Amino acid sequence: MDPQAFDRNRRLFLLASAVAAAGSLLSCDQPKGMTRPRGQQGSAPGNGGTATNAAGAAGGAKASDGTGDASKSGSDPTKPADATSGKAKLPPPTERPAPPSSEPAIRIKTGGLPKGDPRVQIEGPGPAVWIIEPGSGKPGTVAEGPVDFAWTAAGWKVTERFGTREARPVAVPARATLEVMALGGEPSQLKVFGSVWPGKVRLVLQPDDPNEPVDVVHEVPMETYLSGVIAKELFNNWGAATHRAQAIAARSYAVCEMAMWKGRRHFDVVAGEQSQAWIGTTAHKRSLDAVAGTRGQVLVWESRVVPAYYSSCCGGARAAARDAISSAILHDIPPLGVARGDTGDCCSWAPTYRWNSRMDLATFARTLPAWARAEGYASLFKVDGVRRVEILEKNPAGRPVRYALTDAKGQRFEVTAERLRWALNADPRNPANLRPAKERIKSAYFEPLVAGGELVLSGRGHGHGVGMCQYGAEAMSKKGAKEAAILSRYYPGASVAKSYA
Repeated sequence: MDPQAFDRNRRLFLLASAVAAAGSLLSCDQPKGMTRPRGQQGSAPGNGGTATNAAGAAGGAKASDGTGDASKSGSDPTKPADATSGKAKLPPPTERPAPPSSEPAIRIKTGGLPKGDPRVQIEGPGPAVWIIEPGSGKPGTVAEGPVDFAWTAAGWKVTERFGTREARPVAVPARATLEVMALGGEPSQLKVFGSVWPGKVRLVLQPDDPNEPVDVVHEVPMETYLSGVIAKELFNNWGAATHRAQAIAARSYAVCEMAMWKGRRHFDVVAGEQSQAWIGTTAHKRSLDAVAGTRGQVLVWESRVVPAYYSSCCGGARAAARDAISSAILHDIPPLGVARGDTGDCCSWAPTYRWNSRMDLATFARTLPAWARAEGYASLFKVDGVRRVEILEKNPAGRPVRYALTDAKGQRFEVTAERLRWALNADPRNPANLRPAKERIKSAYFEPLVAGGELVLSGRGHGHGVGMCQYGAEAMSKKGAKEAAILSRYYPGASVAKSYA
């Protein structure tokens, strides 16, 4: 998960003392022999809610933040996020739900059909698939694969046996959301874009989207979904306890996202940087075992599920959710707060534990007010050049919470740490977009220095730093800690509850 894509979209997402955790006193010497496995795409923890690169080990519930910070919702939960925006009064969000009593099905947006070529081919595990219009009460149509779904000015054009001499049109509602699934008695999976995905697929019309008129959304049972998250969020050779802790955190995050978006948009999470990374089906045994071994287990505080954000590497100092994600009331709970510094630094072995970055000061000074206008941050509209950047406030763990900028006119501007990271990562060519991933600032935990026309940053960590540090969790696992101790350390005061069998 790109450590920032998740954070940026979550900034409006809906500090008590933290309880000392059982695992917080474990010593975490630098583990030996932990190397990045070859050819494991996106397996680096921290890309979270979401978790490749930054998510893989930092995931993201992503709740991660781009390394995998699981945080993950990807947009403002106080505003509608689908084509019905402004057309109907939406129900208020459920911030922290009660644990579910049965296994839910989660809706994952994996992408969209681009305006230039809005089409996709879908095949079932057998010779045909079933196509329905959800909510219509009609039986639908059976079509032989491959089935081509093309969105045109006249509506859907669906062709079965696509690409063969027997190709023929299939009658479907011209302008409706379509749901595609395997036939009864067959494995619940489909081949979409050439890859096999579990569950069923909805092609959701988005007439107000100028770039992608159709969203591709998968609906999958929670436990099936999670194994594809864990396999993407963590290195496959990491410890079993790390995998189990990640499974519980990812499940908790997903349950909260489902409650947040129920009845408010047509998907719960995104399969990537804005939520949790997800690869669909996986054969990775440790990921499958971790999910099966923790089935239905979620983190709770005062009988409600904790949105268990996580990131790749906290740099030795965690962030509070109210500082790094949003000031929403659901974040004002001990498991997501920081009441003191950590007793042991478990992530010093991470490749992004320490980093340095330089950028042209004049370029940043020009980009900052343009970015502020694009994002609607009026307090930064009038920045005129940048003369100095300094830390204004730190949390009890020593992580920066606010920075102060002094411009060329001597005006002083205060900005939260995460907001400054977004600004630093804005693309100078188009401040509404992010810089290329390799050019982005990895976290908001840095010491700034203006020198020689450059802004020099000496930083630590990868991701927003809220909740579980994936590299720290693995270090604890290597020292013999179980998942309960790992979760107690990173979500102080929370407990693990079995929500369904």
